Amino acid sequence: MTTSMHANTSKSESLGYFARRPWLWVVLAFVMLLSAWSVLFYIALNNQPEIVPLKHLTIP
Repeated sequence: MTTSMHANTSKSESLGYFARRPWLWVVLAFVMLLSAWSVLFYIALNNQPEIVPLKHLTIP
């Protein structure tokens, strides 16, 4: 009877760190979403349109 050592060829080992931890992709997606919203709000707050005074119309 011969014994042979098999190399670890499982698919999850060969795919890497993130493939074995899919919840990290969800966390990464939320971080990217929040950072994109933060950038959009920052740009919008620093580039507000000019305030235009409105005249009140009186109805006769």
